[in-house]
Amino acid sequence: MKNERRVTLKEIAERTGVSVGTVHCAIYGKKGVSEKTRKIILEEVKKSNFHLNENASLLKRGVQNVMVVLPKMEGEDGFYFRGIWEGIKKTAEGLSRSHFQFRYMEVDYRLDEISQALAKVYDEEADNIQGLITVSDNQEANVWAARFGRMGIPTVLISSYKEKAKNVYSVKVNHDKAGKLAGEFLYHTLRGKPGKVLVLTGNTDIYSNRKYVTAFLNYMREHCDWLDMVCVPGFGAENIDVSVRQALEGENFIGAFICNARNTMQFCKIAEDYDQCRDMIVVGTDVFHELSPYFENGVLTASIYQCNREQGSRAVGMLQELLSGTEKPEAVEEMPIGLVMKYNYEFYVS
Repeated sequence: MKNERRVTLKEIAERTGVSVGTVHCAIYGKKGVSEKTRKIILEEVKKSNFHLNENASLLKRGVQNVMVVLPKMEGEDGFYFRGIWEGIKKTAEGLSRSHFQFRYMEVDYRLDEISQALAKVYDEEADNIQGLITVSDNQEANVWAARFGRMGIPTVLISSYKEKAKNVYSVKVNHDKAGKLAGEFLYHTLRGKPGKVLVLTGNTDIYSNRKYVTAFLNYMREHCDWLDMVCVPGFGAENIDVSVRQALEGENFIGAFICNARNTMQFCKIAEDYDQCRDMIVVGTDVFHELSPYFENGVLTASIYQCNREQGSRAVGMLQELLSGTEKPEAVEEMPIGLVMKYNYEFYVS
């Protein structure tokens, strides 16, 4: 009796002793597989009663199946990724009649854990898709992004620092310039005033956090040597609440810089408990509706806007160009950055 359960590419790979990518290439007639290996794989496919899923019929109709894998639009991840999801979905709607089919996977993994989601998608879904949009901002995630690329799946990374890899592209902001912009603002607002600046460095294993805060610190050392930088690491409320409170209770600060959305939100919450924060110049990162009260009451002086909606929209556009063959985008595209304050934040909020 034939097996009614759908056999996966991963299972066929395990049975034949090859990679999932090799199985994919053999089944879909792609290059890079010897005839001997292809024969072994196809025999196992037949034996296992493996069925080409709907992807095959989609291809015959010219439909391109695209998967989007990003953190959920809730909790601390929602502060930043909500705008990215909005940009992706709005732009994707316009392609619904252009032979593009989008599948959205909102995962429970944080930005620094996204490699776990990519590994699962690679094992279970790689045979289903012709394009991928995701985020890859550390070494582990970059490894998985490169694997999709080697399978011939065009992959566009949002807000990511990718390594050079075939078929892998990225759209992001320049965090070197973003860090310098934050430093420039503090330079002009604190010019000549001695004191200490609290710097929430985020998770430096995340490339964007590290590049961003490093650029800020380098600018401050070069241009603001009369100021002392006090660095507090950590990523999210659970990691920084105690250490930030200890810093505020032990020192007097005249300024602060926070290099990611989740830490910006948590700092603003903490700042309401400390009178000294009312007199500080505070530069955060990203603009989302939960920050509105803190712009209004003066806790948050300014924030660096990273064009997250625009990044999401452009990622869809890049993938459309790649899959349709109409144009080949640059391997890395940079979006603009902006400085947002009380009287213009409403135009950027997501």
